[in-house]
Amino acid sequence: MNILNEVIELSTPVEEVTNLDSKTFKDKYFNKKTVLIKGMAKDWGATKNWNLDFFLNLKNEAEVDLLSGNFIQNDNRYKKSSFKSFIQRLKDAKENNKTITDYLTTLDIFNYFPDLKKDIDFSFFENHVDINDVTAWIGPKGTISGFHNDTGKNMYAQIMGKKMFLIVPPKYNNKMYPSEKYINGGAASLVDINNFDAEKFPKFKEAQFIKVILEPGDVLHVPSKWWHYVQSLDTSISVSDFGFSKFEMFKIKAVDYLHRRGYYKSKNCFCCENK
Repeated sequence: MNILNEVIELSTPVEEVTNLDSKTFKDKYFNKKTVLIKGMAKDWGATKNWNLDFFLNLKNEAEVDLLSGNFIQNDNRYKKSSFKSFIQRLKDAKENNKTITDYLTTLDIFNYFPDLKKDIDFSFFENHVDINDVTAWIGPKGTISGFHNDTGKNMYAQIMGKKMFLIVPPKYNNKMYPSEKYINGGAASLVDINNFDAEKFPKFKEAQFIKVILEPGDVLHVPSKWWHYVQSLDTSISVSDFGFSKFEMFKIKAVDYLHRRGYYKSKNCFCCENK
């Protein structure tokens, strides 16, 4: 049963601000609660210039990994594609009202296109963390990332299109039914709200749900370990900055080292299943 609309009805709107200085952000919101900073990125070069034609004009034929469908709760596999051929397929689908399900996720965009660093500005957030990992999401309308959480504190900027988040604070962990599978730098929920089983997950609807729709130029702060479900409402480009303390990054790398050498959940993970 698909309970997406029911969860939306159960949700309360995210707290929204338009003017927020770095100190107030640190004191009131940073890794404490989620907040939408409306229009924070509206003057970025990325928000003004990035679109599918912009990416098609970039000189890079690098190979990238694509996913299709709900990576978090569904069985899935990475596919290989050149960056430009994927963007062209995405553009053709958008212009001709066709459906494609492939999308780019956690793309190390500045590794491929270093000159684009000037088009974003997460300094507002980066002042408060030791290490940053900036990645991009590019995909069609309807792309879903099911409920999961991340170790990193997240600043999520919407560049093109609209995207919906449903967010749950970590104090409701016992109602989110965390998976035992290893996922690098985060955790997945067993609950798939697009294919919901009420008998398996009877406490899920008791969680507190927060909803928000991001428009181009909006930036959302998702603290560490806060659960979130994400759905693209349009063909979409987003950029995310995950911030970590040195200890958090050391722990992530140490656990991943043990996992890849077979000492920790070597046969119970997302990374191997999705190759």
